Amino acid sequence: MMIRGAAAAVVVVLGALLTACATPIAGTPHAATGTAVPPGGGLPLDPEQARLAELFAQVRSWDICAMHDIEAAGRATGFVPDELLPYREPGICRLLMKEPSGVQEWELQIDVFPVIPTDGGGQPLDVGGVQLQQVRDSDESRCAYSYPIGTPGTEPWGIELSVFSIAGNKPPCDVAREYAGAIAPRMADPPLRTAGGTTPALDITASDPCAVAAAMVPAMADGQALGPAAVDVGDLEPYGCTVDVTAGDGPDARRLRGSVEFTITSASDLGGVTIGGFPGTSNQLGINCQAEFAPSDVRLAGNPEISPTVPVVEVVGECDRIDAIATAAAGAVGPPAGHAPRRDAQALGDLDPPPTAASAGAPFDPCTIAEGWRAYPDDVQPPTPRDPVPMTVRPQDPFKVGCKFNAGDMFSSLVWGLPTADGFSADPSQRNAGAVAAQFGGKPGVEETSTNAANGQPTCYSAVQISHGIAAMVTTLPAEPCRVNRAVLEQVARKVP
Repeated sequence: MMIRGAAAAVVVVLGALLTACATPIAGTPHAATGTAVPPGGGLPLDPEQARLAELFAQVRSWDICAMHDIEAAGRATGFVPDELLPYREPGICRLLMKEPSGVQEWELQIDVFPVIPTDGGGQPLDVGGVQLQQVRDSDESRCAYSYPIGTPGTEPWGIELSVFSIAGNKPPCDVAREYAGAIAPRMADPPLRTAGGTTPALDITASDPCAVAAAMVPAMADGQALGPAAVDVGDLEPYGCTVDVTAGDGPDARRLRGSVEFTITSASDLGGVTIGGFPGTSNQLGINCQAEFAPSDVRLAGNPEISPTVPVVEVVGECDRIDAIATAAAGAVGPPAGHAPRRDAQALGDLDPPPTAASAGAPFDPCTIAEGWRAYPDDVQPPTPRDPVPMTVRPQDPFKVGCKFNAGDMFSSLVWGLPTADGFSADPSQRNAGAVAAQFGGKPGVEETSTNAANGQPTCYSAVQISHGIAAMVTTLPAEPCRVNRAVLEQVARKVP
């Protein structure tokens, strides 16, 4: 195909119509939604790539997170739901289930991945007459099965369900088999993103990464004319596309490679630069450079200990052209689909959020009562702004609501609760032998030092009696942890009746 000039659009006329839409072996899956260009972004594809591009367009139309069934996961694991979020890319979705004490955990992950049979050839799983192969690195802590998709014998891809346990209570393949049977109807007939079964919507999936890569070609060539067969498509994945471009002729010809991948990254990593009007970041990546930008304002907030993430377009190319390449990519991202979530849509994120001061009936919010970090001594505050982290409260915890203030080698928490008979108290007589009476803001309290069993560092427990319950702190710090508690509890005692 002839591609004429850097200013011209990249238009490729395929020699024949693409093959019919690929379908899973069982069930009646939905077809992909219509796009402005053929699957593959109009790039020159060989027949095998054309089949994959058609299949991947369909895969991007599936709402992978909506394939999960939280109630079925509870039955299969015996644990309670903790978090449901896309992981690493928009097409991978992970459901975390945890034991109520918070020690044991199951990770149930669904994605679309090439079928890689496990070593030793584990027994296939028959689900509704469909044979699911056991795949990848299954062992005593993990197990995975793949539901076949695509044209039989053509594309070795499947909807992969993998489970992983941390101090698990069951053999992982037992959990995988039970859960696979429960969600088999959703794998046979995948829910569409346009159905609005989860929220927020991941609008990035409405774009074709190869269409974005095609828009990068003129910028990669830097204005040089491109001759026949100047553009080749390399790696092709549901959310990624690589192109090779030959710019120039004869001995001066340059072989250039660019890639596009839709991924998930930490929200804190973005904002250093603006790319095509979107917040982004850029850095060196080996001999090439990488740019990332977020084409929508979607934030995915899971467990409070982990920073929120955002879906981004990751572009890799020649460093001397990366700005132009990334800008071209940003201009090719499609508009949001505009489909509203259903009224009963499953929210993505933390499935058991920590209690709030209001829900716990607390007279103050531990995260904000002392203006966040401001009450802490200057030398222990984090060098860059960081939000305090609301604490998960387990059944065995004596407090009702709390907040973590960890920075560097300091681990500190401020909590509120009602005194208990087993030592959660502001009364020295209810504590250990080394506890001493103290005052904070003129109110009675206690102070007690010990050694942290995990790291051997000095630790201080302090608590002050307020009109309703107690405010308590535990701080571990190599030097004088009690001074930290005093600084904070002095302000709490003055502000809370």
